[in-house]
Amino acid sequence: MKIKKLYKYDRRRQLFRLLPTETNKLIIEERDLNKKEVFFSCLELHSGKKIFYDLQFEEKYWIGIKVIYKDVIYFHRFERPDLPNHKGIIAFDIKSQTVLWENQNNFLFIKDNKVVLSVNEYGITKKCVVHYLTGETETEISEYDSTSENERLSDYIYSNKISRQLFEEIAHTALKKKIDRIIIKDDINFAQKYDLHFFNFHKINSKGRFDNVFYAVSKEGKIILKETLNENINRIEPESFFIKGNLLFLLFNNSGFGVYKIIY
Repeated sequence: MKIKKLYKYDRRRQLFRLLPTETNKLIIEERDLNKKEVFFSCLELHSGKKIFYDLQFEEKYWIGIKVIYKDVIYFHRFERPDLPNHKGIIAFDIKSQTVLWENQNNFLFIKDNKVVLSVNEYGITKKCVVHYLTGETETEISEYDSTSENERLSDYIYSNKISRQLFEEIAHTALKKKIDRIIIKDDINFAQKYDLHFFNFHKINSKGRFDNVFYAVSKEGKIILKETLNENINRIEPESFFIKGNLLFLLFNNSGFGVYKIIY
């Protein structure tokens, strides 16, 4: 069992979302909070090779990703900057890097190559079905089965918070000895995949600030991977890693990430 680093990415902007796709792409959403601009980039998932960088639209900030389906990214606008409600849809093709179609109605879900939209006409709300590539109306319906939603989350693993006491019960003696003198602030984030245990926590450093560290440990207690995700920070950071399939994603310094392959 080993973990191989595939690549790292950091363009010194606030990292908001990482979205691996079913076609082995990785969509990245970054935001410049001072300039109020959002940037979208796309990499080949396993190699990190650039497909495109810094995609922007006429609306520079109040726009986000609704879903990705068969190499088409569906973006949404916001009803108002001070409201989280989504409005409209923009279908962007990854392969041609062009906008395929736009629609001012609201996205509900996508299934079987059809996008279901919510249409409001004269105070009456109904559903409309359009083709996912062309945006052309196929039929209008009152009901549509939304079972089998677009996002497949079954192969994602996210960490759970555990106490130091539970960590002591889970961790092998070798790891416990290694961090026995470390003062850990807050809970420990823990996940398990194959025969590996993944730990992420904040330790208090010699300056009285926090270092965010990550360990991947075998069931025998061997440390397979150790990374410092951030140093000398003054607050606890949210969840700093997740796993999809056999890929491990580590978040660094709020602006970067690393992709690692778990080799079983």
